[in-house]
Amino acid sequence: MDEERPFVPDLPAGYTIRRIERGDAPEIAAVYAAAYPADTDYPLVETAAVRSTLLDDPDIAAFVAETDDGVAGTAAIEYDSLDEGNAQICKLAVHPDHQGRGLGRELLKHRLNTLHTDEAFSGLVYSAAVTSHPATQHNLLARGFAPFSIHKDFQGGYFGPRDESEVITLYTPSIDYDERDVYVPERYRHVVERTLANASLDLLGRRIRTVNTVTYPRADQVEMALSRERGFLWEVTADGDESWARTEAEIRAAMREEDVHLMVPVDANARRLLALYEPLEADGFSPAGFVPDWLSRDGERRDAFVFQHPPNDTPTEVAVVDDVKALIDTLGLDYRVVEAHDRYWELELEL
Repeated sequence: MDEERPFVPDLPAGYTIRRIERGDAPEIAAVYAAAYPADTDYPLVETAAVRSTLLDDPDIAAFVAETDDGVAGTAAIEYDSLDEGNAQICKLAVHPDHQGRGLGRELLKHRLNTLHTDEAFSGLVYSAAVTSHPATQHNLLARGFAPFSIHKDFQGGYFGPRDESEVITLYTPSIDYDERDVYVPERYRHVVERTLANASLDLLGRRIRTVNTVTYPRADQVEMALSRERGFLWEVTADGDESWARTEAEIRAAMREEDVHLMVPVDANARRLLALYEPLEADGFSPAGFVPDWLSRDGERRDAFVFQHPPNDTPTEVAVVDDVKALIDTLGLDYRVVEAHDRYWELELEL
């Protein structure tokens, strides 16, 4: 990104952070096992999974925080995560014996400093913050992240028997300032304006173009490019040869699968893809947010208006900080306030 390291380390006495080594795998697995519930489905509680994921995958850069007594915490960067050129801040775990000492904060700062000094990386940096840990949301927002989309019941089995919702947060210094057109229906203009304004008073140079539905092309007149990743994400971009009929058939087939959260990011810089908003809504999709630079097409960053289709329509409880609640309000999602705390809200979220 650049040669500056914007965050000054402030580790507690006796702790250091370094890249992981092969011999760390058993201790790292033990940290995950201690930090996650006993009945978790999280794979990294197994030593073999730590080796295959954190050590053998060339797109992963993983780190440990340690003392003389061993590994106290761990975290990673995943390059080319979900799309080419992105980097995800992920896989944080701190052993319960070492929690409350700022290790999560310091591991985040260390990874951001690593990305800033990586001459080969110049892409978007993001993190998926779970809604059961408002402290993680505070940590990210205090280091320059902002929330751009929220996904109800995105994953299950890691933190307990209930599905977990996630907030996609972007590291705002990594978003391109680019004078490009963003096309959305008029009813979603405020979503784009408010999320961009949260990151930059000048909307990062984006020009928002709203088009009345009367001027849309029909979905069956549009050809597009469709890619599917990890069983839940479709990226819909322009300049392809996929028909909407084929795209919709694939998405509808996935909707019939159980326990799958579907995410459809639509290229918001392609005017003709405005034709897809109404058909997606008719199929039961709802807006999850606007994520700048989320897509990559032929080496060019593209903005995405993201739709979601959760695995069920039952209410789910989330714990979110003020900025995330403001995003939920902007999207117009229905919720009930369960309890208001000093630094976060407990909400019962519906879609």
